[in-house]
Amino acid sequence: MKKSIFILALLVMIIAESAQAQSSLFSLNYAVSVPTGNTSDFIDQASGRGFVAEFQKFTKRNVAFGGEIGHFTLYKRELNKVYTEGTASLSGVQYRYQQSYPILVTGTFYATTEGAVKPYGSLGVGTMAHNRRIDMGIFSSEDTSWQFAVRPELGVLISPSDAFGFKIGAKYYQSFTGGGLDGQSTIGLNFGFVFLK
Repeated sequence: MKKSIFILALLVMIIAESAQAQSSLFSLNYAVSVPTGNTSDFIDQASGRGFVAEFQKFTKRNVAFGGEIGHFTLYKRELNKVYTEGTASLSGVQYRYQQSYPILVTGTFYATTEGAVKPYGSLGVGTMAHNRRIDMGIFSSEDTSWQFAVRPELGVLISPSDAFGFKIGAKYYQSFTGGGLDGQSTIGLNFGFVFLK
């Protein structure tokens, strides 16, 4: 009898847990970056060298707050460019790199909590570090700048189960002039795995 009551109580807890809305999510995303604005003046080629990790805690069924960290690398090979630093000028093949590291606090609104497909809008605010490097032969120049940043996002969360899902999102990263570098901007296309709890 005690065993039956224990099993019944266990089943009730499992059903109650599965009936509750998700309380948090964690996602790992592959990120494609498309440079725009001042960033595209330095490197104008899209890059698939990026990742983003996100955590969100739901405060209501359709509202979540959390954070985002990531890393994106843009790269371009430039032929017959002149590079000037101080009073010296060099001409030749340049290899340009820009690595960006967003660290953001985020808020997300889900348009619906029903069904497997959940469209959402999100806003992130925080900082971005931009590391720029130019290599020419044996010469190299490198600078890192920290800037205030904002990041709106529109996307879709696809959750075929209560524990696992997929995420597709489009983000616009905008950082503002600071640290000796003009404001930088990129469009980010993210494709990720989502773990729900």
